[in-house]
Amino acid sequence: MRDGFFSSGLSRVVCATALSGALIAACSASGGSTDFGDTNGAGAGRPGGNGGNGGDAGGFIPAGAGGSMAGQGGNDSCAATKNKAEQVPLDMYIMFDQSSSMQDNAKWTSTTAALKAFVQQPAAAGIGVGIQYFPQSTGVVCPNLGFCATDADCGPAACGPCAAPLPGFPGVCNGISGDSCKPEDYAKPDVPIAPLPAVGTTIINSINSHSPSGNSTPTGPALQGAVDYAKQWAISNPTHTTVVVLATDGEPTGCSGSTSSVDVAAAAFGGVPSIKTFVIGVGNIASLNSVAASGGTGSAIIVDGSQNATEQFLQAMNEIRGAALSCSYLIPQPPPGDDIDYNAINVEYTPESGISVIVPQVPTAADCPAAGLAWHYDVPGAPKQIILCDASCSQVKADTKAEIDVLVGCATIVK
Repeated sequence: MRDGFFSSGLSRVVCATALSGALIAACSASGGSTDFGDTNGAGAGRPGGNGGNGGDAGGFIPAGAGGSMAGQGGNDSCAATKNKAEQVPLDMYIMFDQSSSMQDNAKWTSTTAALKAFVQQPAAAGIGVGIQYFPQSTGVVCPNLGFCATDADCGPAACGPCAAPLPGFPGVCNGISGDSCKPEDYAKPDVPIAPLPAVGTTIINSINSHSPSGNSTPTGPALQGAVDYAKQWAISNPTHTTVVVLATDGEPTGCSGSTSSVDVAAAAFGGVPSIKTFVIGVGNIASLNSVAASGGTGSAIIVDGSQNATEQFLQAMNEIRGAALSCSYLIPQPPPGDDIDYNAINVEYTPESGISVIVPQVPTAADCPAAGLAWHYDVPGAPKQIILCDASCSQVKADTKAEIDVLVGCATIVK
């Protein structure tokens, strides 16, 4: 074993001690910069491992301190290699409302100005951004009278199907507005995800080529298409964090019978890979809070569409950037020919006080404590990212001088 990676050659040193029914492995690797005392019980720690009382104060163990949840110091130590934690690259797929109501109160002008400013700001460099708009036109002129009894009553196929809202009432043609209700139309980006600043000009040109024109607000199909594209992108880019940003000024209309945006967001957040949905509401669209909550992002960010919309929308985009970026880190990659030992990785948090602590691991996000420090892998068994639990994330974000390091080479400390 070499500094937490399985070497393709012979292992160097492996030592294991059993404590309270748990088997904790410790490796003594040359060149390590952080020492852990062993978990064996009594004795003074070797140089670099403080011996220590092995106590677990507040759910974490001071870096370099001996022991685990029990025991007093130890005779052995394990040297770990310290790697500065590298934030996971962020990719955003924006689904932008271009329905006709966006021209009211200059909402289109102010919000698109903010989006242009976002992709041009230096702080966004390196972020991947793609965009599509909704509704998309079917290119088919549908009958003005939308009531129907059968699909054939709707005329061309793009104008149907005929959906009855309630028993005993006439049906309504889903495509009466001429706007697409097909998620696949929204899964095709107008601008595919690519990193800023290079893609910024393409996005600005895309915005300039659009204007409010849609007759409905098919939020469910649009969001489903956005999620479908984001999932495929995430699968192709497993070391990135991919999120959907839904920006809209109205309640969903049209496309009756389609999956609701709340259910779409919930399925995306609960799926593999998990895709979060961030929501910006242009105007007081309270129902969008349900979409954000089911999409794993708490609540919608509301922008006042009648005043300071440009400034507020830009701030909302930057809030999303910060929320999506702050607490996901890459797993250090091994040298060529070696494999990663995921059971020999630890996370070290150094607050402003300068006293480092080891953050314990929990199995999954569902096991995160309500308070205290903890982290988990994004996908247990086949991880690509290290993710701090929400409580830990909040604590780290509040400490502007905090440092996060990934230590490789010693048995993972678990909660």
